[in-house]
Formats: sequence, structure tokens, C-alpha cells
Amino acid sequence: MHRHHEPPYAGGEPASEESMGRGSERRIDDRPDVTSAPAEAPDDQEVAALYALVAERLKQAHARVHALNVSADAKTALTRQLLIVTETAKRDLPEAARRLSRFVHDLDEGRPPLD
Repeated sequence: MHRHHEPPYAGGEPASEESMGRGSERRIDDRPDVTSAPAEAPDDQEVAALYALVAERLKQAHARVHALNVSADAKTALTRQLLIVTETAKRDLPEAARRLSRFVHDLDEGRPPLD
């Protein structure tokens, strides 16, 4: 039994595609490097700006929830909702921004968005 924390081929070459029975499948490290494409630079700046905005608004929302005069259970539920927004931002930043906007709007209207 292999008990090491490293792959069984560590220190050597990985098995060939023929021996793995993969044929025409591509490996993830065979993908072309697209991180240096100049056409993506403006989008990267916009995405970075949106991440920064969402991060700042999440920080403010957490502070507002902490300051609310509600039960500990209600604060926990609200904090969980904000954590869901944080997790959503990792996969779908625009959706996270929308969710956060609705959350903050509900707080502004005096109705904590408790589910």
C-alpha cells in the first residue's frame, strides 16, 4: 500500500498516456499558458476592481451585522449568509455582488434578510 503524501511517480516521470489508457485526452498541464495574453489585461483590472469592491462591501456588511441589536442566533444566520456570498464570489463574482447588494438593501430598509 502506498502511504506517502506524494504521488506514486514522485521523483520520476508520470505514466504515459498509452499506459493509462487515455488515448487522446489532454492533461491539465498540457493547456497553453493564457495568463500573459495582453487582450485580457483590461478585464483582469476590472475583475480585480470588482473583487476589491465586493471585499470592502462584505467587510462593511459584517461590521453592520455585528452592530445589529438582534439575538446571537440571528447574527449567526446573517453571518452565514455573508459567508455564502464570500464563497459565491470565488465561483461567480457578479452573482456574489448581486446577492450582497440585496443583502445590504434589506439591511438599509430595516428588515434583516433572515431566511
